[in-house]
Amino acid sequence: MYVTETSIATHNMDPQSARDEMMRHHQEGKGVNAVDQLRAVAGLCNSGEFDMATEHLPLHDRHINGDATDQAVLRLSESLGPVSELRRMWKKTFELAFNSKNKYMIRTLALVEDEGLKVALSAAEASTFRPDDT
Repeated sequence: MYVTETSIATHNMDPQSARDEMMRHHQEGKGVNAVDQLRAVAGLCNSGEFDMATEHLPLHDRHINGDATDQAVLRLSESLGPVSELRRMWKKTFELAFNSKNKYMIRTLALVEDEGLKVALSAAEASTFRPDDT
């Protein structure tokens, strides 16, 4: 399973268009945009894990431990930037795993490195973030 289209508000993009949009935004010096936030959520709120024995392979050939949905969403996040970077900057503090009855999961995160604010939050959101926020 692979992500073929993403939607942010009324804007639909394929993964390559999303990456192009994110890179254009960065090149213009505009900071974090909605695609950056999509990348962060897709990488951090995900139970999938890359098999490190396949990290040298192209993204579509890497093995991922996790269900098909987590695999697809993790590949999307990695295509937008390194998931390992996100997971180094934020640590999971709590998780209520997805189940088919509730049809949702909950994961809380704590900031480990200040740089994490710059990759996951807009400047306005980062300015109001407190160290004890999770």
